[in-house]
Amino acid sequence: MGASPGDTVVFFILIDALGWNILQAHPFLESIAPHRCRNRTVLGFSSAAIPTILTGKLPSEHGRWNLLSLAQGRSPFFWVKPFRGLPRSFVENRGARKVVNTVSKIISRSEGYFSSYGVPFCHLHRFDVCEKKNIYKPGGIPGCETIIDYMRDAGVSYRVYSYHDGTDEELLDRMGHDVASNDAYVYFQYLSGMDAFLHQKCGMTSEVANKMDWYADKISNIYRAAIENGKSVRLFLFSDHGMTPIVMHYDLISDLTTHGIDLERDCMAAFDSTMARFWVTQMGVESRIRLALERCTAGRWLPEEELRELGVHFPDHRYGDMIFLMQPGTLIFPNWFGRYAPAGMHGFHPDDSHSDAAFISNVEQYSPKSICDFFSIMKHEIDALKMYM
Repeated sequence: MGASPGDTVVFFILIDALGWNILQAHPFLESIAPHRCRNRTVLGFSSAAIPTILTGKLPSEHGRWNLLSLAQGRSPFFWVKPFRGLPRSFVENRGARKVVNTVSKIISRSEGYFSSYGVPFCHLHRFDVCEKKNIYKPGGIPGCETIIDYMRDAGVSYRVYSYHDGTDEELLDRMGHDVASNDAYVYFQYLSGMDAFLHQKCGMTSEVANKMDWYADKISNIYRAAIENGKSVRLFLFSDHGMTPIVMHYDLISDLTTHGIDLERDCMAAFDSTMARFWVTQMGVESRIRLALERCTAGRWLPEEELRELGVHFPDHRYGDMIFLMQPGTLIFPNWFGRYAPAGMHGFHPDDSHSDAAFISNVEQYSPKSICDFFSIMKHEIDALKMYM
């Protein structure tokens, strides 16, 4: 069903990492979207937060937390197991890892974000990647209804744009063209470029302001084009998390190896930028790991009760038997997920004010408190739109 001039259109725009603290320092879209509020995010990265926005559920409910988890069935990296005996210099390099990622993605028919990062080759066959499907398509999160599923089932004409289809500039230009062509009633836009920018430029006030001006100009142009085309626009712009300035690097891996922990023989581990996750494979190793980090004030162990409260507890421990979370602003470096230390990072505890997401709208009726609330807002808007179709 096509849209016609004079109809209401709804814009849902998700800007990755546009946090509340960053928003406070800039008059971002205030002239067209004056209603705004702070929103609590979830513990973890975009791999947890975006599914929460798309479903309205916590990670323990929708099943997505960190990108890498312990495989529950056949790992997409199962085929590398016979090659574990090859020399480390042959398998632990960028070229070999690129081949592993490419072949594994093809074998598993993955449509989502896919990488093995720096997981040791000897353990790789035991790991899985949580995002097998394109989460911006219907059926993207098996077992959970997403807002994409809901739009499809509601029968409204809609368009979805994500990094799978181009850069932020290309996606915004495409949305502008579609809006001018009366192409749909609902537009869902995911923009990932702000996250990459803030990882590099977090704390650089003028550069961040210029970047926000660029996004504001692009979105304002689309908004005005819709108005000039006889549309009544309901604009909802939100983020998945913020960005915390990095003030300290901490070599957690050295702490462990200094205490005699062999990260290949004693356990399996994943050293994300803000948390270390451990799977214990031998008796007595858990107490040794805890003892090794006992006096580390740069982070702390997360007890099971707190993981439950945060909505990231998984009884099967697929995301780790033990979770060590760094203090806000402290980066695990070196880690297994990046070769360079960024200026900003997310994935710290949700209590960190820099972690807070933002909600912006030209509609006054909503005051969400958490990114979990965005789903119900989008659903309500779609339901209201259906009444006039």
